[in-house]
Amino acid sequence: MKPSKHINLKSRAAAKAASRREYRKRLENGESPEVLQRENSIFPPGFFENGRFLNLASVVGK
Repeated sequence: MKPSKHINLKSRAAAKAASRREYRKRLENGESPEVLQRENSIFPPGFFENGRFLNLASVVGK
C-alpha cells in the first residue's frame, strides 16, 4: 500500500491534542499511568519478560 502524499497536519495536530486531553482526564480520574502506557505500547504485555534475546556481546567477539 502506497503512503498518502497529502497529510493534513492541522487535522493530525487536533487529533493528538484531543488524545492528550482524554489521557489527562483519565489520569485525573485516578486511572493508572501504566494502563495508558500499555494501551499505547507496540509490545504486548510480557514481551520483554518472556522474550528470548540474543546476547550481542557474545557475537561481537566472534
